[in-house]
Amino acid sequence: ALSPSLIKPMMIVARRVAQRHHGRIRSSFSSNFYNCPQSAFFSSSSPPKSEQDDDKTKAKQNTSITATNKAAIDATTTSLGQVIFLNSSKSGTAILASLAIGDPTLAVYAGLGAYTATLTAQSIGLNEQSCRDGLFGYNGALIGCAASVFGPSFVPVGVAYTMLGASATSVLCASLNKALSQPQWTWSFNVVALTSILRMKPLEAVAETPATDVAATSLSYSVGVMDFVASPLVGISQIFVVDSALTGAGIIGSIGMYSPKLGVHALGGSTLGCLVGLLFGADTSDVVHGLWGYNSALASMAVGTFFVHSREAVALSAGSAAASAALFGALQPVFGSLGAPCLTLPFCAVTSACYLLDGQVPGLKLAKEPHSPEKNA
Repeated sequence: ALSPSLIKPMMIVARRVAQRHHGRIRSSFSSNFYNCPQSAFFSSSSPPKSEQDDDKTKAKQNTSITATNKAAIDATTTSLGQVIFLNSSKSGTAILASLAIGDPTLAVYAGLGAYTATLTAQSIGLNEQSCRDGLFGYNGALIGCAASVFGPSFVPVGVAYTMLGASATSVLCASLNKALSQPQWTWSFNVVALTSILRMKPLEAVAETPATDVAATSLSYSVGVMDFVASPLVGISQIFVVDSALTGAGIIGSIGMYSPKLGVHALGGSTLGCLVGLLFGADTSDVVHGLWGYNSALASMAVGTFFVHSREAVALSAGSAAASAALFGALQPVFGSLGAPCLTLPFCAVTSACYLLDGQVPGLKLAKEPHSPEKNA
């Protein structure tokens, strides 16, 4: 046992040793804390720099993919608008919706054709701005429409026809751009589509229908006044090979979104075409189904799009509509005997001739930047 006299000095010594040892630990901790990099303490909550870079790269890639997909969709819908001279993705989207009302399958084929043609043009390095403006895609959209109506009924084969034909129109468009001194209209569509249609002869089945069946069909279908009234709208829809007044009304609305005056050209042209058909003694069934109106509507719209708006341009618009209908009446029996439709050949021929009138007739002048009757100056 230790005496009280020894315990007190020992406690004093122990306290002094502990104080000295605590001072060394505190000094060492402070020195190490302030000299240590912050990353050593916060590495658990912040990822390494390499991981941050990977995240940024992935974010940029996702943004790039989204932008690319949006550009592809915009080019596709703009292509649908360019079929009727509308350089607008919104109008093209409205047209696609209108087509879906009249024929959902055809709408899908039209979109596929426009997308394939645009993608082909981009892949082979054609003008990027023209691709965005739908100038390499609209013929492909028409190929899709024709494949849906006149092509094989077996869907995989129809899709293959659409994609191959649409791709071919892009290449042909590039060639025609060099060869022609004017817009190429729908020549590419006619060349590619007729190459297949003249071989398949889809209208032969109609021509070979027994006379008794035709008579029975005629009796079951009577043409009324409202059918004639709606025929110009059906003619508008027949531009896309759709037989629907409702679709035609939707397309007129799409045109009105872009240019109200151009909508007047379209409806007026189709109406004149139907009237010419009646004056020529055409089959009333052909008239009410819009077959006499679609080429006339396209020709009238072309004049309204490319010429400076004037009284002379309006007269040319009406004249081109009548001439397109007359040429359709001449070509329809010829191609019908071959089991094929004449498609938009009347429009292409008449509009090419009208384009050459620039500067030759007083008051007729091509617009420097073609857009619409409202903006052409």
